[in-house]
Amino acid sequence: MKTMVKKMTVIVTAVGLAATLAACGNTTTDGKPAAGGASSKPAVPTDISVTTLAFAAAPTGELEAVKKLNEKFNVNLKLSWIPSNTITEKLNALLASRDLPDVLFLEDFNYTPAFLNAVDQGAFWDLTPYVKNYPNLAKYPDNVYKNASVKGKLYSLPRVRPLDGHEALIIRKDWLDKLGLQAPKTMDELSKVMEAFTKGDPDGNSKADTYGIALSGSPGPAGYVLSMFGAGTKWKEENGSLTPYWWTPQAKEALAFWSKAYKAGTILPDMPVLKNGQIKDMIVQGKAGIAIGNVYDAYKWNQDLQKANPKANLVAYELPKAPDGKAYYEQASGFYGQFLINKKSVDEAKLKKILEVYDYTATEEGYNLAGYGIKDTDYTLKPDGSIEQTEEGKKKGYGGDTTVQWLTGYFDKYNRAKVPGMPTDVLEQNKKLIDAITSIPDPTYGVAKSAPFKEKGADWDKKINDMQVNVIIGKNSLEDWDKFVKQFQADPSFQQL
Repeated sequence: MKTMVKKMTVIVTAVGLAATLAACGNTTTDGKPAAGGASSKPAVPTDISVTTLAFAAAPTGELEAVKKLNEKFNVNLKLSWIPSNTITEKLNALLASRDLPDVLFLEDFNYTPAFLNAVDQGAFWDLTPYVKNYPNLAKYPDNVYKNASVKGKLYSLPRVRPLDGHEALIIRKDWLDKLGLQAPKTMDELSKVMEAFTKGDPDGNSKADTYGIALSGSPGPAGYVLSMFGAGTKWKEENGSLTPYWWTPQAKEALAFWSKAYKAGTILPDMPVLKNGQIKDMIVQGKAGIAIGNVYDAYKWNQDLQKANPKANLVAYELPKAPDGKAYYEQASGFYGQFLINKKSVDEAKLKKILEVYDYTATEEGYNLAGYGIKDTDYTLKPDGSIEQTEEGKKKGYGGDTTVQWLTGYFDKYNRAKVPGMPTDVLEQNKKLIDAITSIPDPTYGVAKSAPFKEKGADWDKKINDMQVNVIIGKNSLEDWDKFVKQFQADPSFQQL
């Protein structure tokens, strides 16, 4: 909360800046590229400055891939990277100094309210009428653009990610086979498998040292364990208004299920203190036979699991169906971070040139060039289509931790189904799993949170998570849960949210 307050100190400055920015720049909005689908090539290259984040050291010197992009589009790309742990503060400082680049990365509007303020005052280009004219950008799913919008308008290019594949049932199939069981397709069947994994000695060591499932309590089990019953952690549209899913009867039903499982000893007892990143460790160490994770996690975790136990086998399955016969998945936002285009320094002709560059890097060819360098020099393509950075490319600074961070990427619905080296049969099975998913979007994506959320949101989230965990482990009762929900329903600040 102290950090959030600190970030909000630049709001007043942003208002003045926004008024200045809104008065600048060409405001034509036909949104169409010049003839032939690209803007006319000027005699002098167009300077384009881009600021983004980096998770590793920024490359030194000009990259050959950037030179090729400059030549292809007659531009002069000026890329700068800010370490990921300081980017929010640095961007707020740039905003306050009124010295923004042409294109800049923003992680989340809700936690950088000064930028939201600037958007309201017209500081950044509304891209709504433009992206449809760039064929590769136009391929992004409608929901991605909808989720990235603010008040119904698109003020950024989203760094595209899959909408699905982040929720799957990861199970030790070798344990299923040993105990003569099938993968669970309902919550009742899941309960039976969890009990068998706990009491049936699936690892064959004649010790009672295994558990059915590993769940995290920090930041919390809420998402998937509630959504599996049709009650996610987000919001649902109901009678023209929004209702938190955790207020629903399905949420209480889910808590009752998991509370019963915890009491029966089929959930790893460390759940309250386990963090998300530790779930893999519990599976690899053979302490639990089930987890919830990305579809590709089963294969990735297998690499470590099979080092100690070559016969072990993790497989990704669909989530079990809720008591109403439906399988519920929460849809992801479809992006991580966004690129805003500065209306003060960018006129419409330059805007189209920027979109031309980003349209090309929204292809696999353009993305690989910009992010990984020159093929067969800086990277190679493996037979399965995955990228392998060469030592030469690594020395130059190419790679996923840095040089791809200025790109929006290309949409691949199966991105969470595959990893390099994955056998074809596993990949095809993972693709079928993702194809079977019908996920529920969160209607609050693209909706700026209200002032009470900025002030109290972190505290609310902690209280909700703590109560869910306490109900599951039996520290609080379902009656306590009912009272807790009623407290929020009567809270004026939460009603304002």
